[in-house]
Amino acid sequence: MARFLFGKILTLFTTFILITLVVFLVVKLAPGTPFSIYQASQEKAVAKMAPLDYQALLKKYELDKPVLVQYKNWLFSLLSGSLGESFSERRPVYKVIGERIPATLFLNFFSLFLMVIVSFPAGCLSALKKDSLFDKVSGGFFYALYALPSYWVGVIFILFFGVKFKWFPFFGMHSDNASEFGFVRYYLDLFYHAFLPAMCMALSGFAFLSRFTRSTLLEVMNQDYIKTAKAKGSSFKRIFFNHILRSSLIPFVTLFGLILPEMVAGSVIIESIFSWPGAGQLYLKAVYTRDYPVIMALSVLGAVLVLLGSAFTDLGYFVVDPRTRRASD
Repeated sequence: MARFLFGKILTLFTTFILITLVVFLVVKLAPGTPFSIYQASQEKAVAKMAPLDYQALLKKYELDKPVLVQYKNWLFSLLSGSLGESFSERRPVYKVIGERIPATLFLNFFSLFLMVIVSFPAGCLSALKKDSLFDKVSGGFFYALYALPSYWVGVIFILFFGVKFKWFPFFGMHSDNASEFGFVRYYLDLFYHAFLPAMCMALSGFAFLSRFTRSTLLEVMNQDYIKTAKAKGSSFKRIFFNHILRSSLIPFVTLFGLILPEMVAGSVIIESIFSWPGAGQLYLKAVYTRDYPVIMALSVLGAVLVLLGSAFTDLGYFVVDPRTRRASD
């Protein structure tokens, strides 16, 4: 167990360094700096910074040093517990991001909830009615949804459900007068505003989760111990809930490790389309303004979430699957 954990920690640390280095190099090699972009955005020539002021700002924030030196300084600062200061907001990065994280977490968990309540029952029913009309139609429908780009679906949702039919709001987290609502109405309004972006994020997961559920159930249903339970006269309800469903949950240990990266990446586009004030929208804004500290902090957060998802997946298999434990000995 100790050797397994040490190897996993070493792999995660190496992967983390490589991810942050690649992101840092890509961001730094992009044309422009935070101050040159600000300077170019000023319409009046008198509002532009003098060359000496521009060079002084570059020196102050160490942007005039070689890229690898900048990365080394940033990494040491990160390891010491400092994320730096946002160039655009002139505030500590942890405060800027901390204000946005709850909105992103809520949207992602709500999306995951919608994904599960639709896909899991559909996958179970497809497995129980293998090769039936429902199995074929639901499979084709979910695969069609999977093929649709999320940004295009977001625009269609806004045009039809927001603008044309006016069934759902399509920007922000709350109504303008939400501060006057009671506790229950306040959170109902929050879910009401989150429905379209959460559903947009969940669509691509419907096919994956439903087909994953179907294939897992079919594999378990063909096991010898299931056939033995049927031969002994056990009811189908008892076999399904006590044996099939319980055994099928083990492969789901990998599910969240696979879905998490896609949801984290997808929230950047969806939050921007629906003006959802989360970390994804902040990330895109930081890219436009070359706010390096915010970009790197959010990249680190995304990398940590993905690596933790992978680590928990491996650890979960190590705990529940004896073959994994024997292989590591």
